[in-house]
Amino acid sequence: MPARLKRAADQAEPDSLDTLSEALSTQLPALFGSAQHTTAAHRKLINSLHSLFVRCSKVTTLSADGRFTRLSGEKAFGEKFREMVAFPLGVKKGVDQADRIVKFVAGFVGFAVEYDFKQREANRDEDDEEDEDDGPASRLVAQLLAFLLRGFQAKSKIARYRCVQLVALMINSLGEIDDESYRTLKTALLERVRDKEASVRQHAVVALSKLQDADEGADEEDSDNDSDEEAGRKDKGEKRSVTEVLVDVLNHDAAAEVRRAALFNLIPTPATLPSLLRRTLDIDTTNRRLAFGHVLAEIPVHSLSIKQRQTILGRGLRDREEAVRKAAKKLVARWAEQVAQDAQGEDAVEAFVGLFNLHKEEGVAVAEKALEALFEVRPDLVEGIEFTDSYFQTLTPPTALLARVYLDYLRNAESPALADTEPVVTALAYFLQSAWTELVVALEADERNDEREANGEFIVGELVGIAVHLDYGDEIGRRKMFELMREMLQHSLLPPSLIPKCLDVLLKGTSERDFMRIVVEIVQSLRRDSHLVTSDSELDGQEDDEGDEDDDEDEDDEMHSGEDEETRARRIAKGKGKARRKSGVQNPQQAERRKELDLRCLFVVKALLERVMSALQENSMLHGLVAELIVPSVKTKDYEVRAQGLICLGLCCLLDKSMALDSFQLLARQSEATEGELQVKVLQTLFDLLVLHGINFGEERGFGADIILGFLGSSLDQEDPQAAATAVVGIAKLMLSGMVTDEEILARLVLLYFAGETADNPELRQCLSYFFPVFCYSNPQNQRRVANVVIKTLDVLRSVYDEVKDKSSMVTPLQIGSQLVDWTDPQKTIDADHVQPDETIQVDLAIKMVKALYRSEEKDARKLWCQLLPKLYLADEADDLTIKALLVLIEELKATCIQSRPLADAVPRNALNRFEASVLKTFGARVEALTDEQIDESEAVAGIKRWIAKVEGEGSEDDEEEGEDEEDEDEDEDEESEEDDEEE
Repeated sequence: MPARLKRAADQAEPDSLDTLSEALSTQLPALFGSAQHTTAAHRKLINSLHSLFVRCSKVTTLSADGRFTRLSGEKAFGEKFREMVAFPLGVKKGVDQADRIVKFVAGFVGFAVEYDFKQREANRDEDDEEDEDDGPASRLVAQLLAFLLRGFQAKSKIARYRCVQLVALMINSLGEIDDESYRTLKTALLERVRDKEASVRQHAVVALSKLQDADEGADEEDSDNDSDEEAGRKDKGEKRSVTEVLVDVLNHDAAAEVRRAALFNLIPTPATLPSLLRRTLDIDTTNRRLAFGHVLAEIPVHSLSIKQRQTILGRGLRDREEAVRKAAKKLVARWAEQVAQDAQGEDAVEAFVGLFNLHKEEGVAVAEKALEALFEVRPDLVEGIEFTDSYFQTLTPPTALLARVYLDYLRNAESPALADTEPVVTALAYFLQSAWTELVVALEADERNDEREANGEFIVGELVGIAVHLDYGDEIGRRKMFELMREMLQHSLLPPSLIPKCLDVLLKGTSERDFMRIVVEIVQSLRRDSHLVTSDSELDGQEDDEGDEDDDEDEDDEMHSGEDEETRARRIAKGKGKARRKSGVQNPQQAERRKELDLRCLFVVKALLERVMSALQENSMLHGLVAELIVPSVKTKDYEVRAQGLICLGLCCLLDKSMALDSFQLLARQSEATEGELQVKVLQTLFDLLVLHGINFGEERGFGADIILGFLGSSLDQEDPQAAATAVVGIAKLMLSGMVTDEEILARLVLLYFAGETADNPELRQCLSYFFPVFCYSNPQNQRRVANVVIKTLDVLRSVYDEVKDKSSMVTPLQIGSQLVDWTDPQKTIDADHVQPDETIQVDLAIKMVKALYRSEEKDARKLWCQLLPKLYLADEADDLTIKALLVLIEELKATCIQSRPLADAVPRNALNRFEASVLKTFGARVEALTDEQIDESEAVAGIKRWIAKVEGEGSEDDEEEGEDEEDEDEDEDEESEEDDEEE
């Protein structure tokens, strides 16, 4: 017979177990072998494997009694198939051949399950009920799943990894499984989520995430059917939902790749969204980038709250990594496209700006950053916008912000389009006058409208912001704009937020002297135009008793302690004249009006002082404001007025050294008496004065460096976190500049950085985490200062750690010591021409540590010093005699101290021996070469011997005292026993 007909006849013959066994033995290995080389042929190989599986599923046998049909073919295929699957389960991660086999198996499972489903659908009769029997593929998958779940418990991390990886790939192809199998699978995956290997946890998270939808339905049913015992377990956290587990992994897993897997696979819901947003602050750059570029990009922008939008873009556009900022910019473009679907033309950008809250500073800052990003990635959205007269006449908060930001963007980019886009000064002054008039009408209306006032204030502020950067070469436009600014500043209803912006416009195109003259005239006009009595004596009318007046006189005397006698006499006479002219007490309306007037004047003066640089002596026109406005404001009892007065006084001190000398002690006392934001402002002023003038600038007034150092130490005791952070920032500046070198202050900073009490003060911790590396690595002298405080600070921190109940709030003493050793490592000193590393720092530190070990009696302390010694770097350039002194100290320690207080644990004992061996290996030959004469003349060796003798002498005295105490106790016991005998 021809060959073709013979093959057809052979295929027509039914398969038997024998023929299947031969086919399985030859074809399965061949298919798996081909699948490991490339994924391109997987589809063809899967079809071939499925054909073999179908042939096997058709082979059945009868049981011995003939009553049951056995699925012998399926069993044979399943056994051989699992045997082949077992081969890649022992191959380590990263081997491509094993990865291809795993994908091949998962692809085959999916194909087989889908084929079974189609067969059941095709064979189902319309009149028959749905067939609930499992198909061949379902039985094969169930057996394979049970086989892989056993691998979840394997001791080998490779086997666990491969089993979880395969389950994660095939879990979507499982089809419908019974409740028992589902619970078994879920339990097994929950266990692997806590696996010690990150790669296993990663694939367990992927597999578990595919059960989220099914788990929600199961939880709803279980909530109705759970017994009381099961409900109790659920309340205790023993039965958590898949979503809860994924959220926990996303927030707390230590491995970045595991958090990334949870980030990609967690379904966004109102409950999970906060955790997804938290990944925008992930320490891993890739996770942050993917959070913006993939996860958040899939969430519709309108489903987010305004606060969430601002949080997302605020973090992304300000991220330190360029890749993250780029992803955030793409997210901005995605949001703009979503908004543009509902708006056309120029309304699209306006609608985009409307996504943010423009009545809050944070919202404005984020909207500005978002617009800049939008101009960069989608310039086509703003190409058609023209800033015509009608545009400026119909401004809204979004369009006003758009105009200012776009003009600033063109200016920063040095675009030639700026000349054609920017309005002329005269036209802008007209638009600004119109907007200001509308704002005044809203502010003076009988029925106040908060929204209208807020919108008007914002529009005026944006127009003034545009005016700051205009070209004032046009004299007519300049005069009109400056007249408008003066008119606005002199108006009693001008919102305080607009005062600095108006002053910026006034400063544009005028000299600093003319600017100060104009502003002083404005302040005087504000005080003169008031219907209230504006003399400074009225402020004294707020005092209720003579005691307060006496206190004010004392403060006044202190603030003017540096003036000559003639000036002092005139001031006192003037004060007496004011007291004689003092009229009756103001009514509440007048007092409130006067307070508003003083606050407005102080706001203007504060903005003025922030914008000038020349000394007060060169601007006599400011002297009157200091005496008539600032000083009385500091003495008033009203908190708001006094706060602004103190801020203005501090700014004056920065411009005038004599005033700083007069007022420093007053400001120092106010830093202790005030609280909140005012305390922070006063502390900032004090530290600015010290940075500007140095810590010795008040020596002639009786507060020299010692008093200043005492003030710095007390400033670190602030209870308010913001004030404490401000003090730390100020001291860090002084120490980095070299003005403060006190080691006590440095030790306090070390304690603050590592103490658990500051764990909830991220600003303080962040400042110190930057300060210490820069402080130490920039100057070897600073490294030596840190080395000098290592022993003392470690002793304190070790005691604190022992007393802390929650150990997670503080790092271990060994970690602290390791960090201190790293900061003092001379190898880490920056490589600069003028910086010469001090190679002996850690040699001296080693001697200090051995001395501490010599004197310490606590087991944990001695263990700590022994563990830190091998971490020290002893440079080859170290002095041989200093090394000899170190070895003498170690030998004495091992010979004397260890005999009385031996190192019981092997860890410290081995660490000490390892350190000594390392020293001998490096310096042994050089030390042996030293002559006896050199050793006897060495001050380092002699100093160590004197120290040992002193310590041993103290120890012997203590032993004698203890012996005498024991003898006294024995005598007392003998006397008591004799008395007892006599009584008997």
